Amino acid sequence: MSYSLRIGGICLAVDGAPAPRGPLAKFVVADCAPDVKVRLRRDGARPAGELAGPPLFDSGAVWKRFDDRIECYSQLFGEQPYKTAILSPDLSEVEIVMRVEGLEPLEFPLDELLINALLTERFGVELHACGVIDRGNGLLFLGNSGDGKTTTARLWMSAGAPALGRAPGAGAPTLVSDDRVIVRAENGEWTMYGTPWHGEAEICSPASAPLRRIYVLDKAARNSAAPLCGAEAVARLFACAFPPFHAARGIDGLLGTLSDLVADVPVARLSFVNDASAVAFVREEAAA
Repeated sequence: MSYSLRIGGICLAVDGAPAPRGPLAKFVVADCAPDVKVRLRRDGARPAGELAGPPLFDSGAVWKRFDDRIECYSQLFGEQPYKTAILSPDLSEVEIVMRVEGLEPLEFPLDELLINALLTERFGVELHACGVIDRGNGLLFLGNSGDGKTTTARLWMSAGAPALGRAPGAGAPTLVSDDRVIVRAENGEWTMYGTPWHGEAEICSPASAPLRRIYVLDKAARNSAAPLCGAEAVARLFACAFPPFHAARGIDGLLGTLSDLVADVPVARLSFVNDASAVAFVREEAAA
C-alpha cells in the first residue's frame, strides 16, 4: 500500500498506508518525484521518554515539536503520543510510528506540520487566507479569524466560483481555499497553491496559479483599496503566517521570504462591502 501527495508543490511519497480519505484525498497524485519519503510503522509508538531532548515547541495539547521528531497527542489516547513522526536531519525521510490502529498517518495536524517545516527551507509560506483564481490570476485575500475570509469565499462563489465538489463553468473563478493558502517562489515568480486545510466554508482544492495580487481584508461600508508597502506589508503578512517559533533561523528565513514577496507582488488593504459589488471592485482594481 502506497500513495503520493502533492501539497504546495511539495511531493510526499507514503509507503505502508492506504490512500487517505476526506480533503487530503484531493491532493493524491498518480506519481511524482518525492521530496519526502514517508514510511509507516505500526508496532506501537515509543514513549516520549525513550527519545532524547526537550521539546522545542509545545502547542499545549495537540502536538510537540522536538529537534528530531513531532509527537501528536489526544485526550482519547492517554498521556503518550498516539503517533510520532521521526524526522531525518534534512527532512527527506520521515518514519511515522503509530500507537493507535485505524487512524490515517498523515491526518491533521501532522500533514500541515510537515509541509510547514519544508516550506521554511523552500522559499514558501502558509498564510491564513482565501485564495481565488480569476481569469488565470491568483488573488490572495488575507485575514485572521473574523476578518472576512469566509465572507469573501462566499461572495466569489456567488459570482460563479464552484461550490465544493462541483466543476467550474467556463471562465468561472476557482476557489482554492477559504482559510489556508501556500505561496512559494518558483521559476522566477510567486505561485499560489490551495491546501487541504479548509475553514468554515469547507473549500479546498489542489489548484494553483501565478500570484498577482494580495489583499488584506477589512470589512467596511464601501469598497476601497489602499496600497501597503515595505515593513507595513511584511508585518500584515507575518501576522497571518505560520512561523516556525522553535527556530530562530526559520523566523529569519520567513521574514526574508515575506520581504521578497511584497517587493514582487502588490499588496493592498481591501475595505469591502458584503455584496456582489466587492467582487466587481476587485476585478476592476486588479486589472488596473
